[in-house]
Amino acid sequence: MNLRLGIVADEISRDFREAVRIGKRAGLERYEVRNLPSGRIPLCDPSDLKSVEDTIVREAVTITAISPGLFKFTSDGATFHREMQEIYPKAAELAHRWGLKGMIVFGFHKKGATEANAAAISSAHAPPEIFERLAIAEERADADGLQLIVEPEPVCWADTGRAAANLIWRAGVKNVRINYDPGNVAWLENRDPLDEFDAVAPWLANVHVKDLRPLTQGPGKPEWVPAGEGMIDYRAHFRALDEAGYEGPISLEPHMDGRVETIRACADAVRRMLAGAGREVSE
Repeated sequence: MNLRLGIVADEISRDFREAVRIGKRAGLERYEVRNLPSGRIPLCDPSDLKSVEDTIVREAVTITAISPGLFKFTSDGATFHREMQEIYPKAAELAHRWGLKGMIVFGFHKKGATEANAAAISSAHAPPEIFERLAIAEERADADGLQLIVEPEPVCWADTGRAAANLIWRAGVKNVRINYDPGNVAWLENRDPLDEFDAVAPWLANVHVKDLRPLTQGPGKPEWVPAGEGMIDYRAHFRALDEAGYEGPISLEPHMDGRVETIRACADAVRRMLAGAGREVSE
């Protein structure tokens, strides 16, 4: 597997120029864009987007994905339709402008769910309108030549990789994929979710890497660490990605701090695990 390693830029700084300055010192040339100084893309000041584009040219870096936050806190029809009218078109325009195949979205908010109580709200019986909304969004994205990539998130109905795969299957959509994020699932379930990889594998399109220690203080107080220092066996996850033939982007999402020492430690941890398995890492 030729691993294309990058990072979610605002995990370093919302100032994209600063994120790239520090990221390049850690050997990272690939970036996901999510939050900028004036807000989450695409609802941010045009000057922030211009700064991103100027930095891309000046520093010769690559944008691998955008995450406009669609559907993360969407728990009713009115919110869904507002997002599809006000956020989706601008995000789609940005994806086309930056030469991306699609965008990262979420699997609709479990009403009442927070980071602290999300595990107590089962995603096993998602309401039927959730599947209908995904089908509507997929139809719009497909017409625009774009792909939706669902990121598992504890507060959403797609709270695990398995739940995201079930959402795709039950919605009957063909142009939706999954952002594989075992760290988010471990945060929800307080365990390594390697056993759900086979359910996710047919829909892999993007990968996030973060790790955390067992939740001794509960899900409201996670302790994030570089990959390999927490509860997730990333060597096994990388082997599974290799066996599945995955060669897409893999982005660090440390949830720690943006210091160059931290970012370098997180990047080097991943590189060591892959080098030890004889896998090539490209930035």
